[in-house]
Amino acid sequence: MNRILFFVFALLFIATGTIQAQEKLWSKDLKEVLYEVGWVEQANNGYIIASGAKGLLALDHSTGKIVWHNKELKAVDRNSFRNIDGLPLFMAEYAPIAGKKRGIIINAIDGSIVFDTKDGNYSIKEYYLVPEKACILFELMGEGNRQVMKFSLKTWKEEWVADLGELKGLKAKVNNVMGMGFIKHGPIFTENELIIGLKEEIFAFNLKDGSTKWQMEADKNIKALVYSDLNNSLYLGVKGSKKLQVFEPGTGKDITPGKLKLRGTLIDIIDDGKGNLVLVESEGFNLIDPNSGEFKWKKSFKIDYLDEVIPYEGGYIAIGKDEKKSPIAIVDANGDKVWDTDVKGYIYYALPTKKGVLYLSTERSNILGYDKGKDVWDKDIKFKSIPAVTFDSKLNKIVFYEGGDAFKLDPETGALDQIAEDVEFAEVNKKTELKAEYVNDGYFFYTANHLSFMNTDGQVVYTKFFKAPYTIEGLYQIAEIGLAAYGIDVDIQGSIDNLKTLEAISNGTLYTNLDQAEGSSSSSLVVGLYSGTSSGTWEPVFEVTKKRYMNSKLTKDHQFVVTQMQSEGADPVFIYRINKATGEIDQKIPLMDKSPNYVIDNVDDRVFVNEKNKIITGYQL
Repeated sequence: MNRILFFVFALLFIATGTIQAQEKLWSKDLKEVLYEVGWVEQANNGYIIASGAKGLLALDHSTGKIVWHNKELKAVDRNSFRNIDGLPLFMAEYAPIAGKKRGIIINAIDGSIVFDTKDGNYSIKEYYLVPEKACILFELMGEGNRQVMKFSLKTWKEEWVADLGELKGLKAKVNNVMGMGFIKHGPIFTENELIIGLKEEIFAFNLKDGSTKWQMEADKNIKALVYSDLNNSLYLGVKGSKKLQVFEPGTGKDITPGKLKLRGTLIDIIDDGKGNLVLVESEGFNLIDPNSGEFKWKKSFKIDYLDEVIPYEGGYIAIGKDEKKSPIAIVDANGDKVWDTDVKGYIYYALPTKKGVLYLSTERSNILGYDKGKDVWDKDIKFKSIPAVTFDSKLNKIVFYEGGDAFKLDPETGALDQIAEDVEFAEVNKKTELKAEYVNDGYFFYTANHLSFMNTDGQVVYTKFFKAPYTIEGLYQIAEIGLAAYGIDVDIQGSIDNLKTLEAISNGTLYTNLDQAEGSSSSSLVVGLYSGTSSGTWEPVFEVTKKRYMNSKLTKDHQFVVTQMQSEGADPVFIYRINKATGEIDQKIPLMDKSPNYVIDNVDDRVFVNEKNKIITGYQL
């Protein structure tokens, strides 16, 4: 839940506009309580969490009052702090004076520790929120040993911990150091089992008590692990293998039909949403009938460089991917070709729309009609990088921006209109991970260092670049941009988040998110935690409402930046709140430290600053 923004770099910002004074809500000196405040964060319920030499505490974000203080949790590692989405719980790690590192889960409301790894020297890596099973699944790692823990959302207590053995391989150990999880496939939940796929291993646990029901180790890396509830079967594909295996999820018994053999190497197995499994391999793709466990088509459909198959209402879209050309074909439900064609360049994204197949390649982009595969747009678009994408909910159109050009796409008709050509955004190039947002009848384009706004006619209202006056040294870079983040060796860069936005638009999930007004007071339940009573009813323990916990970044009219203003030999630091539509500064907070530790709360328009490692101040903007 992106309800809190944290900035790593200070930003240089010079602008004009009316600046209003901010209201100081409260100020708290914690020197006596914590001696020295190492860091502050914000929990999902709004409380400010402060860590120091004398423990960990929570401040009421409205009053500054200390709500709880745990004196044992001294010098908690800030890098380990992580909120659990939609709940007033957070994870952290600390090392007692006498003892090994401990991973803990804390209830932010009262400070109670709801889970503790104790002296096992375990870290909490990843978590999976599973509301339909009323649980959270946590990955635990300690001294090379892997565990999973099932945490109940009914009782807020650990149900069981299961062991998965030692971590294997140098790469896996490096990933562990970098904080990455070890579950590669799943978790898969059947009626009675939890199934987890690791790099080369499969574990099946009893969902009730965590006992191991069965496990197996593959010869090579697991490429696909898919459960079908249509026939209660588990499908396994191993890298480089020409055999597809089928197992009973409850026993691990091999029930592979004799005729289910691969002609090439496995690429993927997906559910088409029509009662079939789609088997994609290097030699083509076919449908598996869950009832018989055998192929439905006598012959697999094949195209060169086959890499992806996308089910859609009328059949299947088969896509081959090569650096110079990408074949694409429409296949009907019987496995027969409707049409096929070659697209120049590498297709790095394809999406079924109502009018046809929208594709983005390194050479061109267009929509191919479902009937004959002809171009829907009269002219191709060439994106040099992944375009910034947003959805105009008022016009019901998808907006693209890249390389100075902006377009509007009607998803109903496929009509494309260019609204801007050769415009310049300050310091933006093809490597810039530019993202977009629909705000106040216009389009806001941004990164941590860039702010630009374009009206619906394509006119640039303003464009600003915020240069960082200092950088953080000594850190190794682990993030990747563009297709490199997907392991694709093609020179196309930009923010992968834009591809996720396109997918959300296609699925209809982005429409609801964007159809919200700033300051809306409506409160609808997003997620709830309930406890069963002896009478069989459920009583609410904690309810998360849209008003407080929705992702407000897409509904607010302002962006926060931190700047260091150079004047008369001094370098005062400010937090600015900038109007997205105008670029003007309308609020500012002067800071005492050059590099303060602070939290920006977009939900309540507040800023909380930790200065001189002892004073925490809350401001209302």
